[in-house]
Amino acid sequence: MGNRLWGRELLAQIGVCVGYALAFLAIHSINSYPAHWHLNAGLEIITLLLIPYRYWGALLVGEAIPNAYEAWLCLADFGSTWVALRMIPEMLLCMPVVWLYRSKLNIFPTKHLVNIKALLTCVLIISIVLSAYSCALVSTLHITNGPYRHSPMLAGIYLAGNYAGLLTLVPCALIVRLDFRKGRFHERLKEIWSSSKLLADASGLALPVIAFMAWIAGKSEMTQATVIEMAMLIPAAWLTVRHGWRAAALAGTLIIICNGLLQPDLPTTSNVVEITFALCLAVSGLYALGAKVTAQNLRNERERQGVEAEQQMVRQNLAVTERRMRRAAEKLEFVAGSLHIANNRVLDHMRRIVPNIESHAFYKQAMVAHEQVYQLAESLHPSAWRDRGVPAALNETVARALDEAGIAYSCHIGGRGFTLLESSVMTAIYRTACEAITHVTSHLTCSRVRLEVRAGETNKHRWAVIRVDGLMDHDDVARSVYYSEQRRDLGVKLGAHLASIEEMRSQAQVFGGQVHVRATSKHLRVTALLHSQAAEVRQQKASAPLRLWVN
Repeated sequence: MGNRLWGRELLAQIGVCVGYALAFLAIHSINSYPAHWHLNAGLEIITLLLIPYRYWGALLVGEAIPNAYEAWLCLADFGSTWVALRMIPEMLLCMPVVWLYRSKLNIFPTKHLVNIKALLTCVLIISIVLSAYSCALVSTLHITNGPYRHSPMLAGIYLAGNYAGLLTLVPCALIVRLDFRKGRFHERLKEIWSSSKLLADASGLALPVIAFMAWIAGKSEMTQATVIEMAMLIPAAWLTVRHGWRAAALAGTLIIICNGLLQPDLPTTSNVVEITFALCLAVSGLYALGAKVTAQNLRNERERQGVEAEQQMVRQNLAVTERRMRRAAEKLEFVAGSLHIANNRVLDHMRRIVPNIESHAFYKQAMVAHEQVYQLAESLHPSAWRDRGVPAALNETVARALDEAGIAYSCHIGGRGFTLLESSVMTAIYRTACEAITHVTSHLTCSRVRLEVRAGETNKHRWAVIRVDGLMDHDDVARSVYYSEQRRDLGVKLGAHLASIEEMRSQAQVFGGQVHVRATSKHLRVTALLHSQAAEVRQQKASAPLRLWVN
């Protein structure tokens, strides 16, 4: 068993060594070592940041062998001193810095979190280290003229080139580390494809504009090209502000690539250094800005989720209260039936004992008590609702209460998916309709009420609209006064308990809705919007949490 594990580890070490050597040679052949764009530095830092420590030896061997071969080919041209220094792998110089940031300075605070401040400072320090190594290498040649003579401009060229190479590859590698983890590759691809806003803004506007501006800069003179290159930051900043650090990584990488392709391999003026430095610093600022934007978006998302959790808790409390009211109504109906039977038995016994007793008054009082208990049960939870659902309660219970108050009533229920709404939303529909009807009929001039309930679905989110329209007839006030007592009891019969429109708005906000009131001389309209989120949408949001690239 131990030999088998040792064999697997050895194969893994060999695979890492060979794979890195091939990647090193591939980037070396593509990049050809332009001083202003050193992509090999980016490859080195990516592997050191993402690969476990136990494979660092294999990485070092994978770079040392092809690097030594490349240096040995230049022995006749540059001498033994240059070759000896050149055989030192750059990765060996980067390892202490990366180890310090990985182990001590928390560049990765958690498994899926990257500290942007530590990352940028790590990239800058490694750029300085590699630039110092390149300058020391050039100084052994004792060049007195030409672009590679030992000078401050040469140091600036190397520093800008290393920094640009790091910014080209490191952010994209971190995107892969965060997003395309083991077992989530296809899932994350679907999520990126479904995030149409970022995809549309990046591929449809920002990135093509940056590429077009780079093409124009390549056809322009030096001064105009500099201005155009700096202007490439405008669409990148716009994309970053809208979508956060992933957008900054996409746009910033494209800007660095365009700058690397536009500049000559052998810079002879300080303009190359200035442009590259300015773009690299601006792209670094975009990464920091994108991290802040992502942090703010994540904070807003958490606040939204907190509000949704509170609303869900209130919904559950409302549902529990409604179930208790339903059980109380059922119990009251049972008590009313038992009371009616008991009263009848008492009256029968009284007739046997006192045959000539006047039982009509006692019977009337018993019926009144039975009716009051029954009405109390109906106000708590209508029997039509329990037996046939909310539409029956809106059409029968509300109609009976309004008819007793002398108010004409009509109800229309339509739309798609009304029966698929959550039970808590169905409860809110009935209670909101009763509250709105009570508010509308509180005016003596109201002679007719029209209730319209419409359900629908938009982007997998179900919703319901309740509209109560009261007709104000000033010529029918006498009829309203005649039924004034029944109108006063209308709220009790319908189970309405909210005292104002503001309380109705607060209740509607629990379901992510709103309440609007519109009054004219002949109409008083109350409109309420309630939302019901589908279960599959909630599960989709719960399975795709945001990850943040900032400490």
